[in-house]
Amino acid sequence: MGEPLPVAKLPGAEVSVGSINLNGALTIEVQRSGGETFMGDIVHLVEEAQSREAPVQRLVDKVAGHFTYGVMAISAATFVFWSTVGACILPVAFQQGSAMSLALQLSCSILVVACPCALGLATPTAVLVGTSLGATKGLLLRGGSILEKFSAVNTIVFDKTGTLTIGKLLSQK
Repeated sequence: MGEPLPVAKLPGAEVSVGSINLNGALTIEVQRSGGETFMGDIVHLVEEAQSREAPVQRLVDKVAGHFTYGVMAISAATFVFWSTVGACILPVAFQQGSAMSLALQLSCSILVVACPCALGLATPTAVLVGTSLGATKGLLLRGGSILEKFSAVNTIVFDKTGTLTIGKLLSQK
C-alpha cells in the first residue's frame, strides 16, 4: 500500500483496497470487511478526532462559565433598576403596562441576547466543520488541537513519493 511504483503480485499475495490491476484478470477474496478494514480504521480515527476538544474549547468553556454569571447579574440588576427607579424615569405611555412588566421584559431580553450558548457552541461546531472538510479533501486531522496548530503551517513536505502518486510515477506541486 502506498507504493511509489507498481508492484507485481503473485497468486495468493495480499492486496489492499485501492490497488490497481494493470493487466490480466484478478480474483480476490475479501478477508476483512466494514469496520475491520483500513478504511474502517480511518473512519474511526475521524470520528475520534471530531470528538476531541481543542485547547481553545477549554478556554471558551471557562470564559462562558464566568460570562454566564455576569449576564445573570446584569439581568438581575436591570430588573431591579427598571422595577424601582426606571418607572420614575420613563413615562407610563412607554412602559406598555406596569413597571414590573417592563422590568421583566428588559431583563429577559438581556438573558436572550447575551446568552453564552452561542459562544459555547461555536467552537466545537467550527472544529467539526474543519475536520469534516479536511476529511472530504483527503486530509485527516486528529482533533481540534491539530487543527489549531495546522493553521500556522505555511509549507508541507512529503517524505515519500507514494503519498503523491496515482499508480504512475507522477507528482504535482
